[in-house]
Amino acid sequence: MNRRLVYMILLSLAFVAMVIGVHRSIVEDDVLGNYWLFMVGFVFYMLYRYTKKKDSA
Repeated sequence: MNRRLVYMILLSLAFVAMVIGVHRSIVEDDVLGNYWLFMVGFVFYMLYRYTKKKDSA
């Protein structure tokens, strides 16, 4: 699979998880209940950074 495609997928998943987390937090008025969505987005973002840095080195 193309590396740029992997980067784009990871970054997109991170963005989507964060947007869903913000939306659910606003609608449900419960940030702590949706904490796991923010952590999923953070993990995808960290995977994106790790793979990009590993491949550029």
